[in-house]
Amino acid sequence: MILALLALVVAGPSFSCRVASVHDGDTLRCVDGVRVRLAGIDANELDNRCHTICAQLPADRARARLEALALGQTLSCRPTGRSYRRIVAWCSVHVSGRPVDLSCAQVESGAAIIWRRFDPNHRLDRCEPGLPPLVVAP
Repeated sequence: MILALLALVVAGPSFSCRVASVHDGDTLRCVDGVRVRLAGIDANELDNRCHTICAQLPADRARARLEALALGQTLSCRPTGRSYRRIVAWCSVHVSGRPVDLSCAQVESGAAIIWRRFDPNHRLDRCEPGLPPLVVAP
């Protein structure tokens, strides 16, 4: 019971975010200044460094992919925690009337890899139909 309450306090309630800017392939900023780190994935850093395994797309193309999906759009986000003064969250945006999970979309496009340590429930395994997922071990 205490752990469940602690998880709620750390994660916080769901929120909406209108995207003002995109920093890289896995981080964006809302118009209210809140920085959001997409949960469960890792995109190449802006200098194209990688934590362990590199995503297929270089950093500038990963950022452009996230901008095309999210810039100026209103996201629905479910926070999972915090990292470097950012809210880590599962976020989705409506495209052609259907919700699109941004973490999944970045993985499917090759802009990011699944970071298993931050996707322990394997939520993103469904994001690369027909392809073995690129994952970073714990």
